[in-house]
Amino acid sequence: MIKKPSVLVVASPTLKGTGGNFRAFRSIEEYSRFFDTYLFIPWGLWSDKKILLDSSKYLLYLKNLGVRFSGYSYIPNILYKLRKSVGIRFFELIVPMVFPEIAKLNVALSNYDATVVLHESWDAIYSGSVLSKLFNTPSMAFLQLPPFYGSKERFQNIVKALLLWRKLRSSSFMKEILFQVEAVSREVSLNHVQKKRYKCILTKYTVILGVSKAIPIEMGDEWTNRVASLDPGVSLTDNEQKIIMYIKSRTNEKKNYLIFGGRPDAYKGLPEALLVFKQISKAHSNLKFVVTGYVEAKTLAILKRITRKLGIDNKVVFSGFVSREERLKLVAEAKLMIYPSHVDSFSYAILESLYLGTPVVAYDIPAVRIYYGHSPGVELIKEWSLEEMIIKALDLLEHKIDDIKPPKIKSWEEIMSEEINIINKLVVSK
Repeated sequence: MIKKPSVLVVASPTLKGTGGNFRAFRSIEEYSRFFDTYLFIPWGLWSDKKILLDSSKYLLYLKNLGVRFSGYSYIPNILYKLRKSVGIRFFELIVPMVFPEIAKLNVALSNYDATVVLHESWDAIYSGSVLSKLFNTPSMAFLQLPPFYGSKERFQNIVKALLLWRKLRSSSFMKEILFQVEAVSREVSLNHVQKKRYKCILTKYTVILGVSKAIPIEMGDEWTNRVASLDPGVSLTDNEQKIIMYIKSRTNEKKNYLIFGGRPDAYKGLPEALLVFKQISKAHSNLKFVVTGYVEAKTLAILKRITRKLGIDNKVVFSGFVSREERLKLVAEAKLMIYPSHVDSFSYAILESLYLGTPVVAYDIPAVRIYYGHSPGVELIKEWSLEEMIIKALDLLEHKIDDIKPPKIKSWEEIMSEEINIINKLVVSK
């Protein structure tokens, strides 16, 4: 019997939390077929106890597939406490970058053939670099989002989104100023440190792989030839397509609501989406706006206060976490998806929406432009052109689009085959 290569995987694989966690879960599920797979969990997963608890069943599922738990990294608990007391993640994010030696790693000793990191977050990239050096293995960093932005304009647009979020959530002018100063200082200092740290640490990896062609473009010209890209590295499984087709066949008519395309936060453009919906609702007073996704109780209270301030609290529905099937059903029955996201690598949300026959209005960022720029049913708007977004949305609501088509992309099987081959080459290079 031929021995499988032994691969140490740094990841937070779960169907909870971000899309990156979901993508990592799928990779490890596939790795278990070809490799002796060992899982190392970076410290970021410990920051949200609820997500960690909800993730236990997915970790158990991977264990039953033969994946073995190899260790974890952690940072001083005071950084998590600061997040809870102050209400921001700044210290939790920047302190381990400035002083990476505060992070501690516990790992089982073994003869690993390669180290594979499935997130671009600092906790994963740093942990993977230390482990690769410790075990003298070739290494791969899989970037699911840009770890930093080479474009000054793109970075400024993200900061602007955070400033709007701070403005809307503030209960007084003084709090607004304090929140905005915090947001600007945090992002500027964090971006400066990120660029410096990531440029140094990524050069230590044998292979840098992006989940889409948008990754190196967002990082800047110097990374174009240094980051290999899957094109793209996400898709729908055959089973997912069957579920989507079933839901679409059962959807007889659109219901009187719009749906938000991303997770409920500023990076995905929720503040702008609420402002856009406020204006749309003036012309369509019976419309509702549905926002799905897990939100902490404290953040939900802030969001409800914002909708009251905007005068749309009786029209916006925060569903919380819903099952994938329920989310797809909500998308299928929506008249339109609003997706002013500033951050993306490949939009699953747009892909699903097009399969389900629901048109989309989105920002014209690289990840969306590359894969959906010529897709019927997708209207792309320059970042922060809210008036144009309102006009396009109203036009889509008033003129039904019959020719809505998703772009043709690789199957999940083709993507995973490509990913497995890259790791096999990595193992051979040892």
